[in-house]
Amino acid sequence: MRFVALVLLLLGASVSVLAQNSEGDYGIHVVQRGENLFRIALSYDLTTEELATLNGIQNPADIQVGQRLLVPAQADVAAPVPTVALDSPSSTPTAPVTPSDQSIISLPGTTHVVQDGETLFRIASAYGLTVADLAAANDIIDPTRIFAGQTLSIPNTEAVAAALELLPETVDTFYLVPGIFVEGRTTQLRIRTTLPTEITGTFADVPMVVIADNEQLQHTILVGTPVFTEAGEYPLQLLFSDANGVVEFELLFGVAAGTYGSEFINLQDGRDVLLNANVEEAELDLLRNATAAFTPERYWDGSMSIPVAAGITSRFGTLRSYNGGEFDRYHSGTDFAGAPGTPILAPAPGRVVLADTLNVRGNATMIDHGWGIYTGYWHQSEIYVVPGDFVTTGQTIGTVGSTGRVTGAHLHWELWVNGVPVDPMQWVQQDFVW
Repeated sequence: MRFVALVLLLLGASVSVLAQNSEGDYGIHVVQRGENLFRIALSYDLTTEELATLNGIQNPADIQVGQRLLVPAQADVAAPVPTVALDSPSSTPTAPVTPSDQSIISLPGTTHVVQDGETLFRIASAYGLTVADLAAANDIIDPTRIFAGQTLSIPNTEAVAAALELLPETVDTFYLVPGIFVEGRTTQLRIRTTLPTEITGTFADVPMVVIADNEQLQHTILVGTPVFTEAGEYPLQLLFSDANGVVEFELLFGVAAGTYGSEFINLQDGRDVLLNANVEEAELDLLRNATAAFTPERYWDGSMSIPVAAGITSRFGTLRSYNGGEFDRYHSGTDFAGAPGTPILAPAPGRVVLADTLNVRGNATMIDHGWGIYTGYWHQSEIYVVPGDFVTTGQTIGTVGSTGRVTGAHLHWELWVNGVPVDPMQWVQQDFVW
């Protein structure tokens, strides 16, 4: 049997980053793994409530790795502030295990929604698994950090055995990251073959883009599962063509529902006219056209950066009721409550494909990062780039504003995967490069 269990445990120290802005009144703290708002506030002589208020954070328990927080600038801070490494028993980083020549098969079997008080150990034991197996199947770096409502993929060893029989002998890596398909999120399929291979395929009957590297030995597929996809099983179909012939592969994969909330939005100043379905659809068509091209070169490397130093006010996937109407729309990005004129920074390298004034989205910019990955920036007060410009990570591309269909100044940040809007914060927390 060609199955070898492989556990990827990334252990290491965490570091806080402080950068003073041009006005000198505030600095920026980038949230690291293992940090919470209480610990961060303590390091800047603030209360949790003061730090939450400064950043517009409604739930102090809900902060994300990579999130940028405004903090008082401290003249006596000359270097980054160290913190305790909470995800390792020692301060010495442990080198991760890499897949190199190992055979990996990681397939979802069923799903488990974490309940209050549950631990990864207790969940793993209930399904006859080890903590390492469950952590690897869900791309969990720190097994102590799971939360109520989180959906976990429970590996199905029977499905693994069946898949081994169906896959070509030339496949030595077949790995889903993070190990499950979830409504509104990105899943990456990593395939390594021992012979140059051409791979094509579909998921839920939708064609997938397969990127082949390393002389067609390494293959990457990025799948964005649209919001409103019903939970259930969907077929993944792949066609492998190599010197030995053609092999067809098909297996049912589960899609889990996203855990998204809801909110009421009240539009004023006549902006409710922008709820017109024809206006919305016309703009969506424009965005679909802007993101239709596939750039084979990958400009991004690693996780995305946060595009603005401000607190999050509305998360991706939230169902919305406008002016007391039905919850018939969803939030297709992440909102940051930046003050008017706050710089907007490119989260990764890419080429500008759109810089225009739209009805709903106001002053809008879109960047092509390659491999079918696009990011969008809505409601800007000013745009500093034009189509064709190549931007680098951290470059100022515009400023926060209140143009378009808004209730106040903020940045709406979107990320599209091959034509599907997905949760951009997942790309801040995860690295889809292997």
